[in-house]
Amino acid sequence: MKPQSIKLRLVLCGALILFAATLSTPMPILAQRGALQTAKIEPALLTALQANPRGEFAVIVQTNMPNLKDKPDVPGAPSIKDVRDAKGNYDPKKALKALNPQRARWAVDRIRAVAGKRVNQLTIIGGAAATLTADAIAKLSLDPFVSNIHLDKKMKVLGTPGEQSLYAQIVNAPSVWAEGFNGQGVAVAILDSGVAAHDDLALPASRIIASTDLVTTPAVSGDPGGHGTHVAGIVAGNGTDSAQAREGIAPGANIVNVRVIGSDGTASLSSVIGGIQWVIHNRKTYNIRVMNLSLGATAANLYRDDPLAAAVEMAWNSGIVVVAAAGNNMNVPGSIVTPGIDPFIITVGALDDAQTLATADDTVAFYSSIGPTLDGFHKPDLVAPGRKVVSLRVPSSFLDTLLPDRVTGASYFRLSGTSMSAPVVAGTTALMLQRNPGLKPNQVKYILIQTARPVALSPGVDSTGAGLVDAYAAVKSILNGRANLGLTPSDNFAKTVYPMLRGMPLTGMWRNLTYRGVNWVDITWDDITWDRATWENLRWEDITWDNLTWSDITWDDVTWDSVVWDVGGSTGAADYGAWLALRPLD
Repeated sequence: MKPQSIKLRLVLCGALILFAATLSTPMPILAQRGALQTAKIEPALLTALQANPRGEFAVIVQTNMPNLKDKPDVPGAPSIKDVRDAKGNYDPKKALKALNPQRARWAVDRIRAVAGKRVNQLTIIGGAAATLTADAIAKLSLDPFVSNIHLDKKMKVLGTPGEQSLYAQIVNAPSVWAEGFNGQGVAVAILDSGVAAHDDLALPASRIIASTDLVTTPAVSGDPGGHGTHVAGIVAGNGTDSAQAREGIAPGANIVNVRVIGSDGTASLSSVIGGIQWVIHNRKTYNIRVMNLSLGATAANLYRDDPLAAAVEMAWNSGIVVVAAAGNNMNVPGSIVTPGIDPFIITVGALDDAQTLATADDTVAFYSSIGPTLDGFHKPDLVAPGRKVVSLRVPSSFLDTLLPDRVTGASYFRLSGTSMSAPVVAGTTALMLQRNPGLKPNQVKYILIQTARPVALSPGVDSTGAGLVDAYAAVKSILNGRANLGLTPSDNFAKTVYPMLRGMPLTGMWRNLTYRGVNWVDITWDDITWDRATWENLRWEDITWDNLTWSDITWDDVTWDSVVWDVGGSTGAADYGAWLALRPLD
């Protein structure tokens, strides 16, 4: 059958580009030039403005007390007669009733004049709350009748905060934070049902730095499914709504929201591949170093014939560490889902930690898919906590409505599955890359595998891989090896990169100079047969990929069809991919 030519239409949904790193003029210099009056702006808000000068911020604006004269200095302001009683004496009750409401109205008027959103009058303090851009805040700071602008902070519960998230403790993430690493500056792309602006990702300034929707036109904002936000929270939630008790693995990392799963829990292969392509195209713009795929479909083909395997290999070789869920196929041998079947990327199974910090009772979760793959590769590569994981909740989302018993307070939600395990490793990778930005994907995978801890009750390598991920050991590691040596990429990967490889020196690139009876010494680009034999004999690990033009990759010659996906954290098996047919795990 003739391959079907498909053009992907990518819809960019309100991409928020962080210009903080590229601004040539920092905020303090702007302030000196009169662009804003720093004395009126709370220091925490100033810090947030400097970090994200093009962002939006929840603030409280207060106005000055007017001068009480017969002729007020502001039109409409109370005068001296408005604060006296019938005998002409100053009346504090009348003053309170006259002054603060007027100050609040001034604040509202000024906020609306600079296009403020979600404005709420705060009469008791003579001000108003609103969401303002950095430019609007700067303008208001120059207004003589504005006295102060505060960050509308989340209040913490006074008392003993809840115990730090169990999954974070199990992989030793708090020890990494104590060393000063939280993933800051590293972006993790979440290919999922969307990511909502939960407080733990959006305050004090939003770390959802870009979004695109490959499912719905016009684009849908937020996360109607609820799955992607939960995953993003495991990667990078900062615990704003829990007094830091529910922090994710890399609470300073940025999130890139790539929506590829519809509201009913299904996705097309083309939308997932399109999402991967979008990430590759935009990786440098947002410093996307990690991609999380908490989704999967039954692997019907060898990885060499799987277009999704080719797509994740593209991302991997372009410099993005790809982390995928193993699947939830109830410990059935050979049940690893795609793209987790690909031997290059990092595939993560679920650890059942028995809800304890002790390791002696740890086992592979009863639902976690196990290897080997159809190609005979051992998978998963690692395991991470994936049972009863508490992360971010999206009220009224599909999963929130479907599983009300999983709600854990107003802001959090509990799910189980390999969907929850994969972002633990993705967050760990963000920590590693903050400490050592020069690491390549093959180096990251090597370190993660070498520093993993054995699982006490592991039934074997095809159930738990190298063992339990250890964030602290991985971040502190000085190992310098590379994973994936000797592997041959998928057929579609080889075909696609051929134009980029043609012309490079072939000397020293062959594994075996007599492979399959061919004399490879005299092979040139003009007479090379670009087939499986050639790909298997090529030393792919010695190719320098950094200078290739990955943004020029197209997928017009690849055939794909719609599939039903196993979105890991919620389904019981791959054929229960739609959330309408969930068999929830717990």
